[in-house]
Amino acid sequence: MAIDASDILEVTKKVTQKWTKARKAEERGSRSRHSRQYIYSDRINFTEIADKIIPAGYEHASGGGRYTVSMRQMYYACREAFKERTDREIEAAYFSQTLLRQYLNRNPEATATWKITADPRGTLTIPNTGYEVRVPCGTLAIEAHLRNASTPIDPLVAPSLVPVEWPSLAEGTRYQAVLYIEKEGFEPLLNEARIAERFDLAILSCKGQSVVAARQFVDHVCRLNGGVQLFVVHDFDKSGFEISKRLTSVSDWAEEQDRVAYHFENEINVTDLGLRLVDIEKYDLSTERCEFKGRRNWNADTFCTAEEEAFLRSGKRVELNAFTSPQFIEWLEGHLTKQLPARLIPDDEALEAAYRRALVVAEINRAIEAATDDAIEHAIEAVIPKSLRRELEATMKESGGAWDTALHEMARKQGLSHDED
Repeated sequence: MAIDASDILEVTKKVTQKWTKARKAEERGSRSRHSRQYIYSDRINFTEIADKIIPAGYEHASGGGRYTVSMRQMYYACREAFKERTDREIEAAYFSQTLLRQYLNRNPEATATWKITADPRGTLTIPNTGYEVRVPCGTLAIEAHLRNASTPIDPLVAPSLVPVEWPSLAEGTRYQAVLYIEKEGFEPLLNEARIAERFDLAILSCKGQSVVAARQFVDHVCRLNGGVQLFVVHDFDKSGFEISKRLTSVSDWAEEQDRVAYHFENEINVTDLGLRLVDIEKYDLSTERCEFKGRRNWNADTFCTAEEEAFLRSGKRVELNAFTSPQFIEWLEGHLTKQLPARLIPDDEALEAAYRRALVVAEINRAIEAATDDAIEHAIEAVIPKSLRRELEATMKESGGAWDTALHEMARKQGLSHDED
């Protein structure tokens, strides 16, 4: 039986119809070509193995749940496992914004105790508190604020005593050194380990190159004669070493190009803690590829050694986030313990003044404690005026203050009239 060419063409069209449709779509855009590659390849997708990798990554990065970890640390903790299983690099943004977010949403019970943070982006301010309240818009900071804000207030709780802390915010009396970190995401971890409190540190951070305000602060409080020490923590890459050096000095290039943002008045008492090459080798930290662009003898204008520059020129870098949280704390504590073996005690002049103030505060607080019971009893027995709201509105209109400060003024006047009686 003879086969007609039109019959063959018709059969072929039916068989290749889906392929033809896909091919035409590919001609209109590259996205369809990528989709066809995924469909007709045997490669393993990141989504297929995420559920197996992410829990182990968190366990490793957090030290078994002991410390908070940033999303960037989670990425480094999981990156090699994804590469081993798929033979492909996974991008940090895709991991953090898609895979990790999907895993947390799918497993709310299993991850309820996980402490994962993103860098704060913005600030919440609260008015009329009597002091400045600025809350970074990060997960942990907002959660802590909401817990504090929802705590019930006991109206008859004893008023606060006079603070016993020496009220100075100056270097040498409030802190004995400044720790500068080029990243902002480590604040929750530093708070958990109480680094600032235990070592009497002021902590300063910026994203990328330091701003003029940071340099001005360092110039004033970390001056070589009369100031406190400055410790700098940064990524092990070209930018990290430049950030460290530019925090304390002006480059020749900036001078030549008339691009100096801040002129230092003092020589700075600075120690570059790293990351350094020895740290990378000790902790076997994960590297990543990068392109190094810099003039010959670039390291002469940084804290970088010739050996470290050779490592960077080989096309590798290491982020601070390559540390697990326990590793980072161990590394930082090791440096600080060596550099600051003792707690802060100010000079004799400040110490004498602080002791005299302590005697005054102790006497005042004893008087407050003695008067507290009588004051509470008087408040319990007080009759609340039926016109309280109306009187409060009038007082607020007159003073321009918030409701609680106006209420305090009413109570103060009531107390004065009670004393006169």
